Amino acid sequence: MNYRHIYHAGNFADIAKHVALLACLNALKRKDTPFMVLDTHAGRGVYDLQSAQSHKSQEAERGIQTLLQRGIDEPALSDYFAAIRARKGKRLSLYPGSPALIAAALRPQDRAVFVELMPAEARAIEREVQSAGKLNTQIEDAYESLKALVPPPERRGLVLIDPPYEEADEVKKLLRNLADAYQRWPTGLYMIWYPIRSAEQRRSMHARTEALRIPKMLYADIAVHPDDAGIGLAGSGLFIVNPPFGIESILLAAYDAIYRHIAAAGGYVEIERLTPEKY
Repeated sequence: MNYRHIYHAGNFADIAKHVALLACLNALKRKDTPFMVLDTHAGRGVYDLQSAQSHKSQEAERGIQTLLQRGIDEPALSDYFAAIRARKGKRLSLYPGSPALIAAALRPQDRAVFVELMPAEARAIEREVQSAGKLNTQIEDAYESLKALVPPPERRGLVLIDPPYEEADEVKKLLRNLADAYQRWPTGLYMIWYPIRSAEQRRSMHARTEALRIPKMLYADIAVHPDDAGIGLAGSGLFIVNPPFGIESILLAAYDAIYRHIAAAGGYVEIERLTPEKY
């Protein structure tokens, strides 16, 4: 696998994913009892938006840099802007990956496990990320770690599954492992990221995930271009299993703000329940 997230760091999909991640972490902190966060495809801790790779793709320029210029005063994004250390009138030179955002959110009683297959990226996490909580970085296969670490001893926590979708059977593998993890830990909070490249691909992703018959599942999709614009990544989505109370309204307000400031004509925001409370 040769996927490098530096080309995509700070794009609209990162923004949407991280807004939701922070909302879920905040919900977990409503209780004093400890929790565990497992990031199965962690990447690195911090991304340099001044790097040659970032300049080449221009995705951060069309994403976070544009949002900072146009939407820094949006109340629905205040927690997100605080977490990435954005300041009014300033461009962002470094963008935190999910390990950095998770680590910063932990309390002393909480812990996180970051799983990354590429040794250089895993070592970067260890160099770049600090936390009040306990951190552990592992170089191994994402789905093997999911089998080994779920359920956690704390019985509270979040699993973030954010694969690059480079392998032909990635969706099949992802859904099989999600179903297995849910069977072993049905009370866990799961976030699963997916790309939106076409209307048919989005429909298939929803249908295949719904077919798992996992109750209490929400989807949150945002597209900055029409699904069938033929430009590659038109949008991105999240499946959230056991979504925290009130998450729909939080995400809707935040995603609407993101959309208004960086989307092209023909995109959309759609946040709905995918499955019922119980079967």
